[in-house]
Amino acid sequence: MRRKLLCWPVLVLLPVLVATGCLTTTAVPSPPERTGGTPRYPPPLAPDQPVTIRFESYLLAMAGPNRNAQLRLLEEFSRRFPAITVETKATPAGEIAASLRTQVAAGTPPDLAQAGLGDWDRVVESLGPVPLDQIVPPDELAAHLGGAFPFHPRALALTRREEKLYGLAWNFSTPTLFFNASLLREAGLDPDRPPRTWDEVKAMGLQVAQHTGQPALYIACLEWDWCAQALLLSNGGQLLSPDRRQLRWTDPANLEVYRFWQELVRSGVHARLRDAEAAEAFAAGKLAFYLQSSVYQATLIAASRDKWELRSAAMPAFGSRPVRPTNSGAGLAIFATDPVRQRAAWELMKFLTSPEAYVIVTRDMGYLPLRTGIVNDERYLKGWPQLFLLQPNLQQLDHLEPWTSYPGDNSLQILSIFLKTQEAVVLQGADPERSWREAQERAERLLP
Repeated sequence: MRRKLLCWPVLVLLPVLVATGCLTTTAVPSPPERTGGTPRYPPPLAPDQPVTIRFESYLLAMAGPNRNAQLRLLEEFSRRFPAITVETKATPAGEIAASLRTQVAAGTPPDLAQAGLGDWDRVVESLGPVPLDQIVPPDELAAHLGGAFPFHPRALALTRREEKLYGLAWNFSTPTLFFNASLLREAGLDPDRPPRTWDEVKAMGLQVAQHTGQPALYIACLEWDWCAQALLLSNGGQLLSPDRRQLRWTDPANLEVYRFWQELVRSGVHARLRDAEAAEAFAAGKLAFYLQSSVYQATLIAASRDKWELRSAAMPAFGSRPVRPTNSGAGLAIFATDPVRQRAAWELMKFLTSPEAYVIVTRDMGYLPLRTGIVNDERYLKGWPQLFLLQPNLQQLDHLEPWTSYPGDNSLQILSIFLKTQEAVVLQGADPERSWREAQERAERLLP
């Protein structure tokens, strides 16, 4: 069988466009033409109708299980649709928004792209993805989103803006507390009673640290804001005002989180590491607790096998307040303007969000199956031995809060200020109130 996976050259970024945000609007795609009052949608492709589409993905830029799983999905799609050739472009997650912006400005966007859910407002406002209801007849779209294994409504809401569905959420997680059950036993703790609150995490972490002489915890929320947002929201904090015109970084509830997080570091419970170093330390069995995206699940399963016992729990709460998890990950958006390529891109999107594809997305990548019903079906994930690791994450999906993005062309600069301030407070001991007040004042000058 001939593989139809090609690559197109990486485009040179336009620094002026990206840095200044000169591209602020893109023409919104026109609705389907009408014939006798009926919208005219791109017709289904004939089985032997050749078409080439371009697909941009950050999973292809990740070494290891994620890339391999993505390639297997594309190979299976090629087998099912031999007339559709898929050219691929691998772009790191942190660069994909700028890459899309550059290609849209040049008039050469990919036909289908994986776009970060934290960038979704900016993607819709500035890049002009085609709403699915302009490509897909209502009955076909409803059939794909529903059926025996319907999309979770919280997942569908992530890509909907002003009652239009601008793509589909595809791969994401909520914060998961992985823990080393073997290390807890060695420290005299019961792994069958994992911590439910952050105070319990601190108490158990202190006991482990006293036993090992090493830090016991790492909260992997320092280098990406999606996870940090979950911490702040779960303590009753906010990042933006409801009208998205003012920052709320200095809210007392937010400062309370950072004082507590800072104390975890000072007490020796929380490791002073970068994310990559913490991932290695937990995989090596040196940390007891690790709050992280479930995407690391496959790596952790392999690292712990026959060495230590890996388990997971829900994100801890701040006292009696409800946990409000946010999502990581990305959605799939169509940028094709040609009707034939639009239809081919939709076929690829349909396949990648099918129950069969979600088995691989979950089992081999570690992301949530957004068609949650497949975990109860033996044809899909019911018999998967590691399903228990995903259960806390699945339960949190019912309480999902969207990953908040900052408005305007300076959103990335605002995010940079947030992350730098967070690291200075948590790892370097900077005064939380003064640091966040100064950061908020600088960032607010960048708001539209």
